[in-house]
Amino acid sequence: MRRPNKDVRRIMRDLLNPKSAIAAAAVLAAAGALAQAPASVWDGVYADEQAARGVSLYQQECASCHGKALEGAGVFPPLAGDDFKSNWNGKPLGDLFEKMRVTMPADHPGKLSRDQNADILAYMLKQNGFPAGSTAMKGDANALKSVQFDAAKPGK
Repeated sequence: MRRPNKDVRRIMRDLLNPKSAIAAAAVLAAAGALAQAPASVWDGVYADEQAARGVSLYQQECASCHGKALEGAGVFPPLAGDDFKSNWNGKPLGDLFEKMRVTMPADHPGKLSRDQNADILAYMLKQNGFPAGSTAMKGDANALKSVQFDAAKPGK
């Protein structure tokens, strides 16, 4: 039987070293926890510039039904505040994005591009007190399904 080369022997020795094994286990556990925990709207999933673009789009395309301050009007629900947040709490942000994309504006569903919907959603998140990050949110419902809408900041 052939002996393993020096590199293989060194790797095996390092793996069998208790200190290396503990460190490797800690790294794997942390990576697993990060991989399993979905991102949250509290993680800065939009950029401030994106929310700023969303203001004018919202005023032009949404405010006539949902109110200038996202407060809702008549049969049109609010897009900010406790009722809005509790309605979407625990759901994927991608679901909200898809609802917007497919059903809004009510008088011309699907009129807005994915990027325009993402800008409006960024504005809505900002108005609901969720923090901005450094990267603009993509208009990709599948990617946004990995972001959870948490009404309250996790851990509080």
